[in-house]
Amino acid sequence: MSPLVAATVPFLMFILLIGWLWRNQRRSVAARKAAARSVPLYPLYPVQFEAAPDLPVPFGYKTQWLAVRTTDTEAVAKCLRLERPQPANWKTGMNGAAAGYYFVTPPVHGWTLVVNPYMPDLSGKEEPGPLQLLERLSAAFGEAGYFASHRVVGYHAWVRARKGEIVRGYAYVGEQGETILDHGGLSSAEREANLTFTGLEAEEPVLPDEDDVLLMAKLWSVDPAMAQGGYEAGTGLAGVLESAPEE
Repeated sequence: MSPLVAATVPFLMFILLIGWLWRNQRRSVAARKAAARSVPLYPLYPVQFEAAPDLPVPFGYKTQWLAVRTTDTEAVAKCLRLERPQPANWKTGMNGAAAGYYFVTPPVHGWTLVVNPYMPDLSGKEEPGPLQLLERLSAAFGEAGYFASHRVVGYHAWVRARKGEIVRGYAYVGEQGETILDHGGLSSAEREANLTFTGLEAEEPVLPDEDDVLLMAKLWSVDPAMAQGGYEAGTGLAGVLESAPEE
């Protein structure tokens, strides 16, 4: 090997190493950006959906859902950009939600619900987050709400949006002892229900619980316990959200 070639080899090796590191860094950055843009809400397991109309199924504990003031289930699914939608009645739709599908329900007393316990919550940065979806849905349909409870970490939240804007939002994470959202003044429903809370620093702390979430859902939209009566059988849609909604 000539002295010139011998001197060039280390330099070429160095250039190749730099190129390899640069390509891998770009791939890592691209992967992180993709993760920030999309929500890996693939179903945890397959679910056999059925289209035969049935009556509403009670829910509300240890889950998350949206409430949209409309009776147009298909329009809500399109606004969400629901992918791979399948007809699903209440029983199989709720089974699908437990597996990670978004279940867009049939109309319930003038509202359409979107149930998924695994949707991004207010404590994270995944997209599309609850506030993004509420702004989009309320811009399209006038009013939308978000409700959530998680017993293990003590996560309790309720948010209301009108005409594309968040007008009131409250969320507390008991595991952190932190109010992560307190937007807008107390609503009349919260005042009437005496839902005013302190922090952990208070001598006698008053903190939210999962029953408060169900109560706010009932006061702002539909009772998730389905105890009001007058329900009709129906069929909704189940699908996934893999991409953040376009702005």
